[in-house]
Amino acid sequence: MKKMGDVQGRGWPSRAFIAIGAGIALLGASTGTAWAMGAPATSTNTADVLAPNTITVEGVATLPIPDPVTDITYALTISDSSVAAEMKDVAMLKQHVQTILKHDGIANGNIEFTTPSFSEGNSGAQMNLQLNVIVPSAGQVSNVIASLGSYSPSFLQNNFMSDQVVPLNPDALWPKLYQAALDNAHAQAVTLANEAGVQLESVNAISTVTSSGGVQPLTGPYPTSPSVPGLQLVYNNGNQAGEVMAELYVTYSISSPNA
Repeated sequence: MKKMGDVQGRGWPSRAFIAIGAGIALLGASTGTAWAMGAPATSTNTADVLAPNTITVEGVATLPIPDPVTDITYALTISDSSVAAEMKDVAMLKQHVQTILKHDGIANGNIEFTTPSFSEGNSGAQMNLQLNVIVPSAGQVSNVIASLGSYSPSFLQNNFMSDQVVPLNPDALWPKLYQAALDNAHAQAVTLANEAGVQLESVNAISTVTSSGGVQPLTGPYPTSPSVPGLQLVYNNGNQAGEVMAELYVTYSISSPNA
């Protein structure tokens, strides 16, 4: 049985490339690049990871989500006679939400309303905003969802609620998962080099660029949480994520053993 703190290098089908003697097309669009141990860069240009005389492998490592919290997103539409009337509705809504969620054990610091957007016409005004609630314990989720859904004043319309389990501090997971993904990539590169009859040399590039384009960087549940390129959620429990995954593309130089 895998413990919560254990990082696992996945034996997923590797996507590896051998390029010898000719240039090969660039790989994908950028979502961020890490060139050394530590926090990855937030942006980069497209990486030439399929250069001649190289092997590029995909290194993967996973970890069960530590310190999981549930991020509930509640999209709201408010309709009233004017923007001024809607502002009063928002004030009433905020007070009600804070009061009912306090009984569910949710502190005000875990309740956030986005800045509303307004539109006004001949038939009245409409406002869209979003409520995010961070629920620290899984046992509180059903009560919070029930509390939010039970409030239905006449001005509230077109509501949509969703919830997602996320790690509290994804940036703290990066160093361990980064190293495990590198180890996974190296093991694959050694095998490929042996099978191809070439000598594995130094690392040319380490990138979070993906072959299918941009992957959203993993972000923690709070507005101040940093985004971490190279990390993503693994949905192995139905619609809910159960693991965090690091995915790196590592390019090694290769040479002929007779060179």
